[in-house]
Amino acid sequence: MAKKNIINFTKGKLDDLPIPTGNSRPYYHDSIVGGLSVRITSKGVKSFVVQRRINKKPVIITLGRYPEMTIQIARTQAIKALSSISEGINPNNKDKEDLIKNIKLGQVFEDYIRSRGTNLKDNTKKNYIGAFNSYLNNWSNKPLIEITRDMVEKKHRDITKHSPTRANTVMRHLRAYFNYAMGEYEDSSGNPIFIHNPVSRLSHVKAWNREKRKQSIIKTYDLKKWFDAVIELPQHQLNNKKPNTAEVCRDLFLFILFTGLRRREASTLMWSNIDFKDHSLTIEDTKNHETHSLPLTPFLLEVLERRKSDSPYIFQGTTLDKPLNDPKKQLDKVRKISGVYFNLHDLRRTFITIAESLDINTYALKQLLNHKDQRDVTGGYIIIDIERLRDPMDKISDYILEQVK
Repeated sequence: MAKKNIINFTKGKLDDLPIPTGNSRPYYHDSIVGGLSVRITSKGVKSFVVQRRINKKPVIITLGRYPEMTIQIARTQAIKALSSISEGINPNNKDKEDLIKNIKLGQVFEDYIRSRGTNLKDNTKKNYIGAFNSYLNNWSNKPLIEITRDMVEKKHRDITKHSPTRANTVMRHLRAYFNYAMGEYEDSSGNPIFIHNPVSRLSHVKAWNREKRKQSIIKTYDLKKWFDAVIELPQHQLNNKKPNTAEVCRDLFLFILFTGLRRREASTLMWSNIDFKDHSLTIEDTKNHETHSLPLTPFLLEVLERRKSDSPYIFQGTTLDKPLNDPKKQLDKVRKISGVYFNLHDLRRTFITIAESLDINTYALKQLLNHKDQRDVTGGYIIIDIERLRDPMDKISDYILEQVK
């Protein structure tokens, strides 16, 4: 069927085209460049468009408005659009692809954090944001495609001068952002727009810094000094000046040592996590997203009895509705009183070191610490009842109490 309304586009003819009424939007087709048309609305808006079928589906590409876009420019743009279509490229998608290709690192970072959603713990999210703001913020407005392997290597060297471990951490974050971009942003054919991760340079040239895992624990011969200092903490002269969190911190430190819990897991414990009938605790929201249950020893039950209050949190902070935040000041005081330098994670390492020294079953050890090893297929089939952990917990507790009496 012959196409209607074919005219030779000239300024005079386009100016004289009749204005339609209602919802009608007639098309007029150029006799010089096949596929180029002018669409007119009832408000008199005239737009140059290209019409073609892509994969048997009609597609309209809007080039611009007349008279802002001249007839000659419209014909040139139409030829380019038709050329792209002949190569299987939808010009409408191409604009989107060009936009994505120029996406900046800051936007990728925001998309990455948003995409992880609830899978990202609040503390982990804070670490990501802190590392980005401190070390990658000057690249925030830089398009991803402009971040080269040389730039990554230099950035890693610069951060290493201040902290080799931090340098590795920042680069692992950056690698995650690029991996996310490679999987997230696609062209119209469903192929990845970003296909290279420049952080791979660090592996290629073996530039990753060696990281020595912390091995610090409270030695057995220091346990009594440490324990006595913690017990004395609320009455010590260092805590006589004004109301403070000494009693809460005392019990928190003891609770971590006798359970091996991570600091945040312990400090945010709620009474709803405790089952006094079963003498156990259960934490749902853990670091590895696995529910963690532990039996409570007589010593731990004594600590909990001391902490009973109207707060929903066992180790309450400055107000009833909030948990203890940062026990740094009381931690420093225990160091001064005891002469034993330690961090809260050292208490967790001390717990597991004592457990291992008592020849506790490997799978029981993993259960006590809520460690998850995807490589251990056998471990995935072993379900350890909480009652089977009661004897190991008692052994660890008895050992510690024996050392400090």
